Amino acid sequence: MIVPVCGESINFVDTLMSLQRLHKVLLIVLINRPKDHFKTKQWYHENDALIRYLESQFTDSIGLMNNHRLFMENNIKSHTYDVLILNYNECTFDSNKGVGLARKIAADTALSLIELQCIKSPWVFSTDADVVLPVGYFDAVEALPKNIAALSLKFKHRTDDKVLENLQQQYDFKLRYYQSGARFVGVQYDYIPLGSTLIIAAKNYAQVRGFPCRSGGEDFYILNKLAKTGKIYEPQQPIVHIQTRFSDRVPFGTGPAIINLLEQERVGDGMLHYHPKIFHILKAWHSVIKVYHDKQILPDQDFGLNEHWKLDQVLQKAKSQIRTNDRWQQFIHEWFDAFKMLKSVHLLRESYGSIIYEELIELDAYQGILASNSQMFE
Repeated sequence: MIVPVCGESINFVDTLMSLQRLHKVLLIVLINRPKDHFKTKQWYHENDALIRYLESQFTDSIGLMNNHRLFMENNIKSHTYDVLILNYNECTFDSNKGVGLARKIAADTALSLIELQCIKSPWVFSTDADVVLPVGYFDAVEALPKNIAALSLKFKHRTDDKVLENLQQQYDFKLRYYQSGARFVGVQYDYIPLGSTLIIAAKNYAQVRGFPCRSGGEDFYILNKLAKTGKIYEPQQPIVHIQTRFSDRVPFGTGPAIINLLEQERVGDGMLHYHPKIFHILKAWHSVIKVYHDKQILPDQDFGLNEHWKLDQVLQKAKSQIRTNDRWQQFIHEWFDAFKMLKSVHLLRESYGSIIYEELIELDAYQGILASNSQMFE
């Protein structure tokens, strides 16, 4: 399991693994901090305190090169995990690479240990320091359907702060609304990309050459690549519990979104959502290009999508090289990926704008999406 860590509580590992008993696990904890952030000196001391705390919690440790260390034999006998500390506290990360670089180094290390057969499981588990792993978490990879490249687990945010809870619920609705829109369109990129809820097949991880080195969005981009090598599976269980909190460790993502939403509410603005007609247009447009191989008809009333993506050229060139409908469907899946889906939504937003929650839920177009995704909102 990989966990990027920057300025976290010294006992986060205890909390993270508090419900785990049945599996022997290696936690790869990558200690890092960004070079140019105004909190980087504070995070240096907090990272150092975490390392010293772990020293006190384990009976044995092995010093490795570059200040990395392996802690073994936890003093609490009921805990069955070792901790490999990859210590980059003295060597700050480029702020533009940030958490993506941290996940990549940690996951690449896990892949190397799997290839060396030091780790038996062919899966790389990815999470964050604000998580409590549920009972049965490591059993999620048992008895899976075929051709699974990664799992995107369901999640639930938790907090005792009512203000934070309200903000988080609004943001979670935004995530799930977009997911339901993608599912309504009919693409296979209908998951929520959170680095704290990913489990990746080692062979597929190697195929896509790992996490991109980005200061945010690394989970979005790796899943976009993984979805082209196999299925992204979202089981009903287990559900990862994530602590709601304000966070400025990364430039965008859940933590910064909560901060921005609080600031919006202070000036009387609410969270904005994509107009649901956008997903209806994309659904019709996508359904036409899926049958272009046989019918050779371009989508009409495309609101600029055809021209934006130079669709005529793209489809005609592909058709000249593809002989079967199955291969055509694979081409469309790989070409109209999560990135193009998001860019298309943003293009159509120029025509339809954005709306607040109260307006959204009253629209028939939204109700149509809701009806096709009813299980997601139960």
